[in-house]
Amino acid sequence: KSMGNTVGRLSKANPLDLAYIAGFLDGDGSIMLQMHRRKAGEETFRVKTVICFYQDSRHIDKIKWIKEVLDCGYIYTRRDHISELRIEGFQRVFEVLVNLKPYLRFKKKQVNLMLKIIPKLQQKMLFKQNTAIWIKKMQSYNYFSSQRNALEDVPVTTDI
Repeated sequence: KSMGNTVGRLSKANPLDLAYIAGFLDGDGSIMLQMHRRKAGEETFRVKTVICFYQDSRHIDKIKWIKEVLDCGYIYTRRDHISELRIEGFQRVFEVLVNLKPYLRFKKKQVNLMLKIIPKLQQKMLFKQNTAIWIKKMQSYNYFSSQRNALEDVPVTTDI
């Protein structure tokens, strides 16, 4: 599937809604590139692209509205009473970021990096060690309140 075609579910979304959602992502969201072990004990990994919106659960209606406008993702509430809208998958993350990019102010570096790497991930053009470099670059752009999932703890293989 070509990633160049940005016409999709969001093509009919109200630009003001997209601008609001972009501002929400800039302030209370994250754009992540993650590497996960496929099965315990195995040396193979899969790469995940993720967009998260966070909000106090007392205001979950805002998160539900974003999910409705973007027409994707799933919501869950953490033990600390924060609700998350998570959007995963190469195609969906790509489409959402393309549509929010014109309105973003603070997370443009993360978006540009993600839009550059998703087509390569889809075409399986990256070796694991190269993916680890991209993940570290994304981490350098992101603010972390804790480094509990540091990449140094994840062994990286070179097989595809």
